[in-house]
Amino acid sequence: MRERPDSDVECAGQNAPEPSTRGRRTPRLAVVAMPALLAACRDDPGLALPSGIEVELIETLTEPQPFSQETWVVVRVLAPGLAEQEISVEARAADTDALCAEWGVPAATDAPEPPDQIVIQMMSETVERGRAAPGVAQAFAGYRFENGLCIWEDF
Repeated sequence: MRERPDSDVECAGQNAPEPSTRGRRTPRLAVVAMPALLAACRDDPGLALPSGIEVELIETLTEPQPFSQETWVVVRVLAPGLAEQEISVEARAADTDALCAEWGVPAATDAPEPPDQIVIQMMSETVERGRAAPGVAQAFAGYRFENGLCIWEDF
């Protein structure tokens, strides 16, 4: 994994497969071609998600959880159109699956210890981590990281 020269944010490779949507929210695998993901670092940290919304990687954090003793990799993504977009739960799930595959898996793979969970945080405006922002649209999803895959888990 290389760092972008103009940023301290690590960026992942490109061309992760789009996950399929399902009629209901059940655990599923976001299959990732690891060599392709780790081989390249995009010049532009932007990504078009399956729903059509454009997002930008803000940062990835390795975050110890003080009460559970778990370690999370948190992928924070700016999605300016999030507040205006009205889509189904299944379509949003496909978006977070794609984000986990594209940016979560490489960050988890590079973490000092395998994380207990990968958390995807989409936000319509940049919000400081851990701060309330009632006027900002946000979406969260949690994934177990197992055998190089994202496996969706309900919070």
